[in-house]
Amino acid sequence: MDDETMQGTWQYSTSHSSTCKVIEEQTLWGQTICRIWLPNQDVVVRVPKSTLKTLATQSHPEIEQAHIAYVAAAAKVSEVLEGSFSGSDGNVLLAPMESRVIPLPHQIHALSRAISGDRIRYLLADEVGLGKTVEAGLILRELKLRGLVKRTLVVAPKSIAMQWIAEMNTHFNETFALINPGDLDALERLERPERMFNTESSKEYNPWLKFPQAVVTLDAVKPLTKRRGWSKEKIRGYNLNRYEKLVHGQWDLIIVDESHRLGGSTEQVARFKLGQGLAEASPYLLLLSATPHQGKSDSFARLMSLLDPMTFPDEESVTQARVSEFVIRTEKRKAVTSQGKPLFIPRTTRTQKINLQKNQKQVDLYNDHQLS
Repeated sequence: MDDETMQGTWQYSTSHSSTCKVIEEQTLWGQTICRIWLPNQDVVVRVPKSTLKTLATQSHPEIEQAHIAYVAAAAKVSEVLEGSFSGSDGNVLLAPMESRVIPLPHQIHALSRAISGDRIRYLLADEVGLGKTVEAGLILRELKLRGLVKRTLVVAPKSIAMQWIAEMNTHFNETFALINPGDLDALERLERPERMFNTESSKEYNPWLKFPQAVVTLDAVKPLTKRRGWSKEKIRGYNLNRYEKLVHGQWDLIIVDESHRLGGSTEQVARFKLGQGLAEASPYLLLLSATPHQGKSDSFARLMSLLDPMTFPDEESVTQARVSEFVIRTEKRKAVTSQGKPLFIPRTTRTQKINLQKNQKQVDLYNDHQLS
């Protein structure tokens, strides 16, 4: 046996492209053979010691940690499929097994964390390109399969509203209707011709209840306080179906994409008022944004207050420890495939020296700009 044994340690098997645990080492005729356990296959095999590497030398230890977490979650799903796992366990993930998408490790992690408690009010803040829409869809499906959600509202910018409808249908077989709030006035007149717009009887009628799953565009439903040439009565009539009845639509889950737009520059901004109304309109709330902070602490504090106004009553209350309980975020450098390999090519930075003598015109232009 070698002096430095790896027995009982976690290693990386280059032969299997997977993490493994060393059970035993044996040296014979100068060659060391290790018996290892592969958790993703649940098998014990023998490999040459030379094919094993320490996790620290993989240059991406955080990737290995994410991969181990993914393997553990995938093993639990596999046990459920085989019928060997107790269905009474509240942590069993159902959505990955019946959706049309194969979730990536970080997406399973987001789902697992989101449904781990009773309070499902989170900011999904993955970097661009990591599939926040899929994460929100998985959470939606999980809540529906558990009988916790029936009515869902998605609020998104106009440019990606149709994308939401397509992805929910393609990946999760969920049908959403794209609602133009301006059409609801006409719908009300057609269904209730005896009622004139903005009467007391009209207020009792809520057209949003006709749509169990709806997508609306962000600026189409924000409340107005004034508009040039409009009377107060016209403003109230405009807000009735677009905002007041919307927030009284008995939603179980509300999802807001590009949610950093709700922060606004002040508490009086219409988008922030919309956010406050939506936050109070549903027990479950998912805010999606790849850039939630944007260097504006006051706006970020208002955004976090939508998730829990008691925890974030002011800007001073927004600390890293408190925010971490409400934010689910994966960076591209930590994202991995189901095989534990980097999902994106790692970035490398290097200093490029510039010969200033050959670029004197650029130097003069820069100096002139600095002086001005």
